[in-house]
Amino acid sequence: MYMKILFFSYLSYDDNHYKGGGWVNSLINVLIEKTQYEIGVVYIAKDNHYKKYICNNISYYAIPLKQSTFLKYYRYITRTPVFSFDYSIINSVIKDFTPDIVQLFGMETPFGGVLTEITSVPVVVHIQGICTAYYEKWFPMGFSPKRVWWKSSLLDKLRLSTLTHQYERFYNLSKMERAYFKNYNYYLGRTRWDYSVSRLLSPGSKYYVCDELLRAEFYNKKWVYNGGKLIISSVTNGELYKGFDTILRTSHLLAGIGVEFEWNIYGLSADSAVVKIVESCLQLKYMENHVHFCGKKSAQEIVDSLLNSTFYVHVSHIDNSPNALCEAMLLGVPSIATYVGGIPSIIIDKVTGYLVPDSEPYSLAFLIKSLYKSEDALKEISDMAHLSALQRHDENNILDQLQKAYNDIISDFSKCRF
Repeated sequence: MYMKILFFSYLSYDDNHYKGGGWVNSLINVLIEKTQYEIGVVYIAKDNHYKKYICNNISYYAIPLKQSTFLKYYRYITRTPVFSFDYSIINSVIKDFTPDIVQLFGMETPFGGVLTEITSVPVVVHIQGICTAYYEKWFPMGFSPKRVWWKSSLLDKLRLSTLTHQYERFYNLSKMERAYFKNYNYYLGRTRWDYSVSRLLSPGSKYYVCDELLRAEFYNKKWVYNGGKLIISSVTNGELYKGFDTILRTSHLLAGIGVEFEWNIYGLSADSAVVKIVESCLQLKYMENHVHFCGKKSAQEIVDSLLNSTFYVHVSHIDNSPNALCEAMLLGVPSIATYVGGIPSIIIDKVTGYLVPDSEPYSLAFLIKSLYKSEDALKEISDMAHLSALQRHDENNILDQLQKAYNDIISDFSKCRF
């Protein structure tokens, strides 16, 4: 079936540096390869100049932000995520591409507000994280905005770039997102949690289940138990709510009872602000407790590291459907995660992985210690995780989910419009 889909993406396509969001490109590539859909991608131009080009049968539109000096300083000082576009450019893109449907990846992006003005074509929001719920869990137990600010470096304070300032920006973003929820009528989600939040904040809208494609490198390998050294892996970024306090507390407990292990964290380096602040607040050192920060790695490097791990551990204080966890399960790596947000829709406890209470290092440490030599249990969990993830992230299933959602949205929009 022929259809024209215009994506509004938070990713930049002006360079080749990976910034996350690999699943977005995976989806676009599969749609090009497996369907008769015509795809357009709108993104924010790095050089603040509008341009259109076609590459690999995809129409790209680079849209400039309005970047006055006043607006830059206002946004920087107040931590207010105010984004301004030339609406005539947005309208010209719509007229040029003539999409049947527009898909927005996340309302927390700069495009979250501008697309509320589009009335000529249906817009469906692909739910990612939900800032409205995340900001309430930003600071772990024992942390506070004031305490984190005092623990920050002088340079970060002078630059207004402490984690507390990031929280203030996130708080303002969540208020904008909550208002946007009322303006959109169609949502794509994948967990019971994002369904619940969208029904609560946008009760008159329609919700469609659509799982996510993962990066291609994670589909063709399978974890094998090797019985060697206990190696724990985590893939994350630098926000406080990602559970860095739980990692340090848990590793300290394991080290204290003589368990030999190493915990490798991919995605940020040891000199990151969040690392130093958590160490200062807890008066503990990651390195002394066998935790190593490995920086950013390519998809293939992460695959190789996960296959050499005993466990993948994801201890965010809030999350929807973290792709890092999904990728680990796709490889069949025995995974442990906190029972928060949408994660219970990803892991069935003691069947496809293990769930632990949030901010509970004792439960996590005990689980790791009890299981890491249990070959049969880990093999069974690995097989079930691998099979469930293969089904959840199967491209044919996802294409079928998308096609049904697109058709229903376009039909419903036509009826409501006329």
